[in-house]
Amino acid sequence: MQNEMLQFKKNFEERLAAAQKEKVRIVIKEQYADAFDVLEDCENAHLIPGIIGPPGVGKTLILRAYAEKTNRDLYWVTGDEGVRPSHLTGAFNPSIVLNKGFSLEAFEPGPLLKSMVFGGVFGLNEGNRLSEYVQNSLLDPFEEGSISVQRLGRIKASEGFFPVLTMNPEEMSGAHRLSEALRDRIRVWIRLGYPRKETELEIIKMNSPEYTLSDAVLEKIYGLVSATRVSTDIEIPASIRAGISIARLSAEMTKRQKEKTISHATLSSAATYVLVGALRFRPGIDAEPAVNSLVRRSLGS
Repeated sequence: MQNEMLQFKKNFEERLAAAQKEKVRIVIKEQYADAFDVLEDCENAHLIPGIIGPPGVGKTLILRAYAEKTNRDLYWVTGDEGVRPSHLTGAFNPSIVLNKGFSLEAFEPGPLLKSMVFGGVFGLNEGNRLSEYVQNSLLDPFEEGSISVQRLGRIKASEGFFPVLTMNPEEMSGAHRLSEALRDRIRVWIRLGYPRKETELEIIKMNSPEYTLSDAVLEKIYGLVSATRVSTDIEIPASIRAGISIARLSAEMTKRQKEKTISHATLSSAATYVLVGALRFRPGIDAEPAVNSLVRRSLGS
């Protein structure tokens, strides 16, 4: 058991080092370049921005790239009904409290508090999925750059603390509205949509560097994912991630089959595997036959 723990510690430290060396893969052009510039302007002007866009357009990725460029860590929380203020700020470890009392040593900080103490970029991902109670717990950190930690006192954030809200469009299923109080703290709104065809294909290629993808295959993948974005039967269409997944899966399937090029049958099969889970159809529509029909129409039988 001891040898196993020592080996785990060694491998864990190696994986930590690998993560620190990893560079963010992102295409900084067009809307992404504009968003990057506005983030920098907001930070310099001491304004809190919000990034709005459908799933998979790169909202969190652009924050990772921004933190990387400015030599800071990115801390983030993804909002949902289960998030409480303590998940943002932190909480006391009961077992340590028994020995050391309600001291700093017994406190386990959350990502918001860490970003305030260390001066990092704080990403509140899908902030409009938080309850209004949790949203309102962010008013002091976002407005005053300070926060009261129960039993420990009130702290002022480091200079490098930069909070950014990201959210899906409010009309999407499962999203709440922002509380009026929190909305008032978000001074600048950056909208990201699906990128132009050429940019999206560049993103797919950048995220599939180990595969050879022909222009013809990339065109078919883009035609398929873009078709999901105009269908009235689909509530949540294919994201950029779906296009990347189709490209990578079809290339890997082709390699396993020892074929030289991605065939129509392989591309159709890969697309079906990906889209069955990636798309959300209107109520009453059976996903599997709907995806099969969509693939046949877009890629041909």
